[in-house]
This record gives sequence, C-alpha cells and structure tokens, in this order.
Amino acid sequence: MKPTENYFTEDIQNLKTVLGQQHIHLLKMLDILKQEHQALGNNNLTRFEEIVQQKNQQVRNLEKIQPLLSTVEKTVGGVLSKSTFSAFIQRMPDGTEKSDMKLLWGKFQETLEQCNRQNKTNNRILNASAINLKQALNILRGNTDQPASNIYSKTGQQQDKPQGQSIAVA
Repeated sequence: MKPTENYFTEDIQNLKTVLGQQHIHLLKMLDILKQEHQALGNNNLTRFEEIVQQKNQQVRNLEKIQPLLSTVEKTVGGVLSKSTFSAFIQRMPDGTEKSDMKLLWGKFQETLEQCNRQNKTNNRILNASAINLKQALNILRGNTDQPASNIYSKTGQQQDKPQGQSIAVA
C-alpha cells in the first residue's frame, strides 16, 4: 500500500470519528428537545428550566468538538458543509468506505433535520405561550386598548372595540 493511500485511509477514519461524535451529540440534543417539548406541553416550568440548562450544556458540548471539524477540512476539500461533504463523498472511490460514509452522512443529516423541526416546533409553542400570557396580563390589567387583548363577539370573531355598553356603564 502506498503511503498516500494509508494517509487517505487515516483521514477517512478520522472523518468518520468526528462525524460520529457530532452525530452522537446531535442525538442527545434531539432527546433534550423532545423533553423540552414535553415540558412545554405539560406547562411544567420547573422541568422546562432544567431542560433549558441541559440544552445550553449540550450546545457548549457541540461547540467544544467544533475544532475537530477543522482537522478534517483538508480531507473534504474545504469548510465542512453539506455541499462540500456531499461532493467529497461523490469523489470517493466506490467501496465499503464510500458506503459507510454515505450511511453515516445520511443519519447525520436526518438527525440534524429532526433537531431543526423539533426546535422550530418548541419555538412556536413558546411564542404562542408568550402571546397568550401577554393577552391575559392585558385583560387582568384592564388594558383593552392593546391589540393583544381583543374582545370576541358572539360569533367568535375578534373585535377591536367592545360593542354596546360595558357592565360598569350598564
């Protein structure tokens, strides 16, 4: 075996290791995001706060292994991104290494997409909760001028201003 082939094989193994570690951390993040979703669904603020701390720690863990990615950038031919990595796999010679890399990359991409979807869902829940909380506080404060505290008619449609007399005037 030529020394360059051995070097390339070593680089491929290093790349697999780094990608595998990233994938493990993404799987942990996905689990945390699912727990966050459950805490949001149960309105469990204490559990939610615990999970946010876990999520922040997991982000730090992912950031810690980020420098490992720079060690494999030479192998893939540029900054590690979806396009450069996909192009690198296409340039690999057919065989077990290429098949393994495709499989690992596919799992990585799927887990990344799941994390993205779960994070967006959790953010939508948080935003809706914040709007509902703001509306409730405006109503409790008697601040019906705010658009966040629209009043509903008998048909369920929002009205900007109450129609008729209020209970205080009547």
